[in-house]
Amino acid sequence: MTGTLPNRLLVGLFAVLVAAFYGIPLLFMISTSVKLPAAVFTTPPTLLPRAITFDNYHAILGLDYVRFFFNSLVVAAGTTVLALLFGIGSSYAFSRLHFRGRKPLLIAIILTQLLPLAVLIIPIYRIAHSLALLNTYPGLMVAYLTFDLPVAIWLMRGFYVGIPRELEDAAQIDGANAFQAFRQVTLPLAIPGIMATAAYCFFMAWQDFMFALVFMTDNDKRTLPLGVLSYIGEHQTDWGKLMAASVLLMIPVFVIFALVQRQFVSGLTRGAVKG
Repeated sequence: MTGTLPNRLLVGLFAVLVAAFYGIPLLFMISTSVKLPAAVFTTPPTLLPRAITFDNYHAILGLDYVRFFFNSLVVAAGTTVLALLFGIGSSYAFSRLHFRGRKPLLIAIILTQLLPLAVLIIPIYRIAHSLALLNTYPGLMVAYLTFDLPVAIWLMRGFYVGIPRELEDAAQIDGANAFQAFRQVTLPLAIPGIMATAAYCFFMAWQDFMFALVFMTDNDKRTLPLGVLSYIGEHQTDWGKLMAASVLLMIPVFVIFALVQRQFVSGLTRGAVKG
């Protein structure tokens, strides 16, 4: 008992340090978004502003923000749907079927995540240009699949591996074919893993900046991260509006994570243990 108490104190201290490392900048961002312009760079800096104003939020919530929000929502949701459509079947095949080259192909899929996005963006851009997909929602969705789909396959494959194959065998003994056994038995049990994968794909597409900057040249089709960039000028930065836009950018992420938190954690942990 005496040996476990110091360990718990160390774990608790580490958790507090990690929370402070990520939480303090977040709190300062929220604080700056409701400060008056004159109070942004006061010395020493203050976390709690003396006067609170919502003028920054009122200023950015115009037609441009609604359009950028809609663009991000379409692209992130579309990318998530495509990643699930391709990932559910392929990850199931990797977990249940034994075919030649399965392991090398799995390794090759995950090794694509070691490549920097800056290396991938040039060939993907040239392919999209040749297919006339630049400055289109489908083109940006396909570009996002290059880094969303490999992780989706690995996440869902790990979860499928954790589901006993005997359940499908029992369903087939009762008269179901292989597809029916997958759809009626395995797929419902894999819902937590699918939701975790969907949340990951949505988060990655929602916060991307580099691909959206290169692929979307039309201002009407820009996503929210590009919209936030408009508050950074060549000679001056409107920090209040920039922080307000950043706060609003994070809200959908926090809402979705709050709704699927249990499934997200379950999907990641079971996939990691059983993969």
